[in-house]
Amino acid sequence: MPKRRSHELVVHFLRRGARGRLLDIPAGDGKISAAARELGWRVRELDLFPHPGLRGVLADACAPLPFRDASFDALVCMEGIEHFEDQTGFLRECARVLKRGGRLVLTTPNILHLSSRISGFWTGQRLMKQGFVNEVSTTWMKKGDRIYHGHAYLIDAFRLRYILRVVGLKIVDLALSNPSAGSMFLAPLYPAVWAATRYALVAGRKHEERHSKRAPSREIERDLQRLALSPALLFGKKLVIVAERDSAGIPAAQPATSA
Repeated sequence: MPKRRSHELVVHFLRRGARGRLLDIPAGDGKISAAARELGWRVRELDLFPHPGLRGVLADACAPLPFRDASFDALVCMEGIEHFEDQTGFLRECARVLKRGGRLVLTTPNILHLSSRISGFWTGQRLMKQGFVNEVSTTWMKKGDRIYHGHAYLIDAFRLRYILRVVGLKIVDLALSNPSAGSMFLAPLYPAVWAATRYALVAGRKHEERHSKRAPSREIERDLQRLALSPALLFGKKLVIVAERDSAGIPAAQPATSA
């Protein structure tokens, strides 16, 4: 199984296709921005707590982004969304500032790899060794009324997929990153996961039909099954997702404050 890490995969995705304007949010230490510039991207950075030499703006990702509609050809959000209080608002803003057909490359801890599910069963936490989310150790930094939360807002792949669809983005690629040795040890459980996935899809459809609700299309069910059974979801410690802005569910335009 390949052992590519999330940073390598993000750079790999940025090598694809024509270069253009890219927004790196949160910019963090600036390494992704630097790599993107070397590849020919015109990069703007945004962060709440900027690194020295930030080439962009100081702003809160959970507030309206200070850019016009359709300003960017691509957007990178590496290890950011699990820190954000308003994940739907953030992704809606990402969709707004992306051009039609533009792509979002997003990475975040995967709370649904097989080993993590075992930990979640016993403690409700992704990793037993990191303890429980709490108001002391999970608050990583505070400056005035700005808080840099730790992994307080971990999100699973299905809820992330749902929010992306709501705001007008569609997952087009999902890569295996940072393989979990514990999850690979649990690979013999795959048939049970497959059976449970099929049961959930069939039972869910029957439930919706029985209660006169709208059931998802077969296409959506196939998409959900691919996600549920993907090696990236079952065996990777990180989710590395590429989503494209499509014609469905595009959010309303928001006022802009700068180019």
